[in-house]
Amino acid sequence: MTAIYVIAALVLVLFLYGAYRMMGAGATVEEDPRAVLVAVLGTATEAAEVLDGTPGTGDEASSPHAVRRRLDGCAQALERIAGIPVDATLDEARTVLELAVDELSWSARLAEAPGYARDNALRDAGTSLRSRGSANLERARAQLDG
Repeated sequence: MTAIYVIAALVLVLFLYGAYRMMGAGATVEEDPRAVLVAVLGTATEAAEVLDGTPGTGDEASSPHAVRRRLDGCAQALERIAGIPVDATLDEARTVLELAVDELSWSARLAEAPGYARDNALRDAGTSLRSRGSANLERARAQLDG
């Protein structure tokens, strides 16, 4: 009788372990902070160019909402590596990239506003945020290249 309980308990433990692994909670992925920072830098640079109107395609992918979503993904990537210890140069690059992504994201939010095209103050604020975000992207690029 005891053997049945032991077997049932083992089956239950194996089932729970399998369910835990299938949900991904037990999966750990080692991320290279430098690679994540370089990827975020590239995506944020593209987003800044779209916000500045450089591509000018006018398609859905260059809408302020789509750009803001890409920048939200950048912010999430930076959060994933926030707890990983890195050297001082990478830490400064991460901090500057966080600022740049935040500034560009706010610029995209402003561009989404219905009155953005008609309001000079909103456009000036968006331009200022984009220029500060672009300056921070250049600082991050210098940290990652150097």
